[in-house]
Amino acid sequence: MDDQINDLETPVRWAPEGFIGAGSTEEAKKLVVKNGPPGFMDLDHDLGGDDTAMIFLNWLFSSYGCEYPPDYNVHSENPIGRDNIVSFMKSWKKSIG
Repeated sequence: MDDQINDLETPVRWAPEGFIGAGSTEEAKKLVVKNGPPGFMDLDHDLGGDDTAMIFLNWLFSSYGCEYPPDYNVHSENPIGRDNIVSFMKSWKKSIG
């Protein structure tokens, strides 16, 4: 998930091969509703405006929280955002036991 997923000037932000990319929380939600919860996520924190990966993760947890959290990578350059994602995912994993 990255707001620059289709930006021709930032190929490093494109979805990795074999991934389905989402540029926003709404796009990611639609993918999950269509395909089920992801097995692996590659996340950017800042998704443009007030949209962040945390909004998506909170939705994913409230919708599928009883299931094991997906594996993930955080490629965000926002250190606080990165820490928030990692902390959230660790808490989710811990809550499952």
